Amino acid sequence: MFYSILSKIDKLFSFKEVKAHCDIPCGIYDPIPAQIAAMTVARMMDTISELDAHESKEHNNNKDMHYQNKIGRMIAEKERSAELIKHEVRIIWGDFFKEPQFKDYPDIHNLVHEIMLLASKCKQNVNVDFSRDLVDKLNSFAEIFWKIKQIEYARSNYHCMPNLEIVLPKY
Repeated sequence: MFYSILSKIDKLFSFKEVKAHCDIPCGIYDPIPAQIAAMTVARMMDTISELDAHESKEHNNNKDMHYQNKIGRMIAEKERSAELIKHEVRIIWGDFFKEPQFKDYPDIHNLVHEIMLLASKCKQNVNVDFSRDLVDKLNSFAEIFWKIKQIEYARSNYHCMPNLEIVLPKY
């Protein structure tokens, strides 16, 4: 019923059709959720490796239900966080970046592709180096983002383990 009323009003006044151009209509974009997710991926890689080494050394490689539960939870969080990275970066790249930024930062497409591939590698593997590379690429992405927004930024060590370097705005 509501649709039919609006349709009749539209025929009378001929409203111009509009379309949303982004997922977030208010323009709130921020690389920090992706960066924190990358820190989580890195931490999960570390803890999975540490737990596996501990079980091998201290428990004769007896990977009981307690171990399997811990590993399963860590892997699930690593997977969730890697997927979140891909989601957040895709939104910023697809909705925030416009033609002028593509001209100013022509390598942004390659950087985004590298982030996507690294996030996938982190889902597929337990390789600490992949997680460190992912954090580094996201920091490069964040630097470009803050430059475009004309907001000063700095590199500092993140306050949570594994205390890797992170690019954050200066406020």
